[in-house]
Order: sequence, then structure tokens, then C-alpha cells
Amino acid sequence: MEEDEKLRWFRATFYDAATPDRNIVIEFKAPFPVDVKKDYKNIAIKQFINHLNVGYVKVRDIEPVEV
Repeated sequence: MEEDEKLRWFRATFYDAATPDRNIVIEFKAPFPVDVKKDYKNIAIKQFINHLNVGYVKVRDIEPVEV
């Protein structure tokens, strides 16, 4: 991060491509103002993985799918 950059909260929505009405929203900090040279999608994905790893995002239910 460059000295003149500041971090700001952003929101990313992840969704299941097969059923787009099912989604997970996370909030994460990223450089601001927005820099088109930075890959904010990749920053969001890394933060989502981090949220999973540290337990911020948890599995509530696991159940078989009716076929």
C-alpha cells in the first residue's frame, strides 16, 4: 500500500452461479480511493477465504439435497 492510500470498508457479494439468489455478503478493507490498477475482486476473494479460515464465516447446516 502506498503512503497516500487509505483503507476503507467495501462490501462484496458472492453468489452461487447455479442459483444466483443465494449469496453471501462480506465486508472488507481495501485501498481508497479506488485504483483501477488494483484487482478489488481478488482482494475480496482473498478476504472471503480469510473470513472462512478464521471462522468469521461458518457453516450452519449441511443436509442432503432431494433429487
